[in-house]
Amino acid sequence: MANKAVSTVENINRPKKKHSQKAARIWDAIWSNLLVFIITLVWIIPVLWVVSRAFDAQETGYISKTFFPSVWTFQTGDPFVHFRELFTETDFPIWLRNTFIISVINTILTTLVTVLTAFILSRFRFKTRKLIMNVALILGMFPGFMAMIAVYLILNMLGLINSIWSLLLFYVAGAGMGFFTCKGYFDTIGKEIDEAAKLDGASMLRIFFQIFLPLAKPMIIYTALLAFMAPWGDYILAGIVLTSPENQTVAVGLYNWMDSNNINLYFYKFCAGCCIVAIPTVALYISLQRFFISGISAGAIKG
Repeated sequence: MANKAVSTVENINRPKKKHSQKAARIWDAIWSNLLVFIITLVWIIPVLWVVSRAFDAQETGYISKTFFPSVWTFQTGDPFVHFRELFTETDFPIWLRNTFIISVINTILTTLVTVLTAFILSRFRFKTRKLIMNVALILGMFPGFMAMIAVYLILNMLGLINSIWSLLLFYVAGAGMGFFTCKGYFDTIGKEIDEAAKLDGASMLRIFFQIFLPLAKPMIIYTALLAFMAPWGDYILAGIVLTSPENQTVAVGLYNWMDSNNINLYFYKFCAGCCIVAIPTVALYISLQRFFISGISAGAIKG
């Protein structure tokens, strides 16, 4: 009788537990989706405002009573008037060319240096290996702008101030410091592959190019995307090093339009420039999103 009573109580409580767990999952889903919606809304409102101002026909300035323009440029017969003026009346094409050159070269060199550094630290064992990784970890904790004065003085001594090549020197020289995620990916590749290749007479250089690079495609794309986006939107270093308009990047040039003397004159061109600058990064991220996510998740498995 006692056992029957216990089982009866358990049967009564079991539906309640299932119901409470289901309700908890529903509430978790509601709150998590609501939080994501709020964060997305907060992030996208400024973007929509800037894009809408790039197609504002009234040119009321950056102070407006309405969120969206009252009259769009599509209604005037010249929908891309601000974009046309951006490329014909300003130095924006020069800034865009400089930024593109820096970003492309930096993508190639930084990716190569980062991947090689990660491969060496993952596959080779030498005395200073742990010391190098610890020093890189400690230095990575400090924000980069703390070294800007020292970087400026060094570049000035080398005569590289006001040169786009000074930015490349800085980016590529510090590329090896970002090896951790890539090394974590290489650590997940079994060493049996190395041993089998060595038995067949392959050198480590051949193993790297013919075995590791094809296997590390998601990580290479992830590293390349970060290497491209870093100089594309960098303002701090570029603003310090590049002074003349013909050598500036888009980040520096567009930011200079926002001072009190130029904002009323260049505000709509600034909004159009922001739209142009966002196109490459958004297109690259959307087209390579699956590799980007795979690179992040795979590199975080083992460090």
